[in-house]
Amino acid sequence: MVVRMRGKYGELEIKFSKLRGPGANITRDFLRKLMYRIVVRATKYFDEARLAGCEDHVFTYREKQFHSVVCPAIADITPWFLIEHPVYRKPAGEAEYPGTVDYWIYYKNYFFIMELKHSYFAYAKASNPRKAITRKFLDALSQLRNIRKDECRSLTYGNGLRKIALEAIVFYKGAKEKSKLEEDIKSEDFKSLFKNLLRNSELTNKSNFHALWILDKKLVVPFEYSDWFEIYPAVAFVGYISDIIE
Repeated sequence: MVVRMRGKYGELEIKFSKLRGPGANITRDFLRKLMYRIVVRATKYFDEARLAGCEDHVFTYREKQFHSVVCPAIADITPWFLIEHPVYRKPAGEAEYPGTVDYWIYYKNYFFIMELKHSYFAYAKASNPRKAITRKFLDALSQLRNIRKDECRSLTYGNGLRKIALEAIVFYKGAKEKSKLEEDIKSEDFKSLFKNLLRNSELTNKSNFHALWILDKKLVVPFEYSDWFEIYPAVAFVGYISDIIE
């Protein structure tokens, strides 16, 4: 299933692999809305910063700062959710220990627990992406896998719960000359670059949900760092949605 949307933020494409079981359509609906609201919130962040005389993107920071748009994006969809929800984890062969999960979310009588990760993708090196991109996604899968089914059931008050691992992957490129980056924006095929990233990493086999946000050209501005410039023309999302836990 493919969903495509366009707006003043640019272009957003969302792809779901087969999702089975009760609440599959509601899960897709939730993630479609979440992707859209993250994009809208991130665009508003840029627009407000620009009005104040400081062009800035929230996704150029790290994972903790990216929650600044993910959290209100969830609030746009449902009022019942918690961040850093307490859970117990039990890795295979190890003792149970307390921890937290990034998000516990209710939507249309189903629940989701979600781990969020954030990484950078030097798209000029799409054939050899940084191993940290895959490692972070695998970390999210491991964190969710160690939350056992009985613990998940204790977090559920509706029809069931699904675990979601979600990684935001920020496309970037740097150069010493700003003009070279401005030319790059016009010529790159970011959909193909995303496919190359998936093909040249373990992400394809480990995920069942992908999204790509190609920013509107007005949002793509070179950021200056001492004697270096960088652009951030796209943000990809790679996710894994578990089977339903009832």
